[in-house]
Amino acid sequence: YFSLFPNAYDKMKKEITYKSWKFEVDFNRTKAVYDLVKTRSPEACECSACKNFVANRENIYPKEIKILLQELGVDYKKESELCHYCKLENGLHFYGGWFHFKGIILEGKDAKINFPNGGSSFDSVSINQNFQIAFMKDSALSFFDKVESKNLIQIEFLSNSDWVIDKDLEVI
Repeated sequence: YFSLFPNAYDKMKKEITYKSWKFEVDFNRTKAVYDLVKTRSPEACECSACKNFVANRENIYPKEIKILLQELGVDYKKESELCHYCKLENGLHFYGGWFHFKGIILEGKDAKINFPNGGSSFDSVSINQNFQIAFMKDSALSFFDKVESKNLIQIEFLSNSDWVIDKDLEVI
């Protein structure tokens, strides 16, 4: 990308490559939005599944994902949304959630799958046996205001986690 008439936004963009994706990222704007977030999804919830996620967060995110999120301007301790889906047969707990960053996908697949009769899903990539990630154009429950919903990339994740808080609080 080259512009004969650069503007302020052009100066704040940077390119980030991760696996088969290349993103154009407005790091400064993304970081500024996350810096303003005080109440995060799992911390705002009183359920034991969210309390467990928070207690085990450091172990849930692989190091490479923490580094990637930092490069994108995203605070990995500030999920936009978090869902506990179930306790798996192997005893781990299945979670999903997402973040957003200001930018566009330059290369790589938009993982969102829209169904003909409505609804959607996504195609994720495994990082390890307990963590998957996907990138798509979306702005569900974003920390960004509606005006900024254009050029947002939603980072979806799926993870399996141990139950690390009081076993009496464990959900099924």
